[in-house]
Amino acid sequence: MIKLSVLKKTKKNKKKQTRFNFFSTSRRENKNQHAYRPFFLILITALIFSFIFVSLNQPISVINIEGDFKRISLKAFQSIALEIKNEGFLSFKQALVRQKLEHLDWVQSVQLTKEWPDTVNINVIEDDVVGIWNNELLLNSSGSLYALDKRVIPGELIQFFGPKELVDQVYKQFKLYNNELIARGILIEKIGLDLRGSWSLTVRPGIEIKLGDQNTDERFNRFLMIWDKSLLENFELISYIDLRYAEGFVIKRKN
Repeated sequence: MIKLSVLKKTKKNKKKQTRFNFFSTSRRENKNQHAYRPFFLILITALIFSFIFVSLNQPISVINIEGDFKRISLKAFQSIALEIKNEGFLSFKQALVRQKLEHLDWVQSVQLTKEWPDTVNINVIEDDVVGIWNNELLLNSSGSLYALDKRVIPGELIQFFGPKELVDQVYKQFKLYNNELIARGILIEKIGLDLRGSWSLTVRPGIEIKLGDQNTDERFNRFLMIWDKSLLENFELISYIDLRYAEGFVIKRKN
């Protein structure tokens, strides 16, 4: 009796085990099908976007260049600009092309705009000549120095003086002073930094402003203050203004 009971129990267990395995296999198949669905969706989406990208990414065939090419090498500019021809409208490296163009001599800035399907417009702004550095080199509006070409030098250029390695500092200081003076109708004729670090300005009509080598910004602001209060009406009678004092200033009149 005991043996028979065990056999029956074993048979029941087998039936239960068989039924359990059947449902487990079905569930695994359903899970596998669900697992593949995101993959197919991603693949279909990628194919759609690839088709759209290829449709929009037409080869560039038209390049329009606008600008005033007085000193820029048009040949060098065109050579770089033509590198993007036949590149894709969406894929060409716009920032890299602009960077290359802006590294050319006398190029101040470049703007690139695109017109679908195949056109790129390039607008270039050229540097201006600002002045003459140490009577030897041209200084442009980007603060760069170039060999002097007397055939293309405008008249009445500002004269800059100083050690060549300090051209950036002199030009930066010039722009700071010039912004304040232009607002008051005062034009700079000359700006200099000597080997001792002493600053001086000459403004029209030939009036020298001595700032020295210390507290130059404070001394320049002192000049602006006395200009606004008392110098405006008698400015043409002044030979120079010496501000190289802890307080106050000295004015010398023309003979």
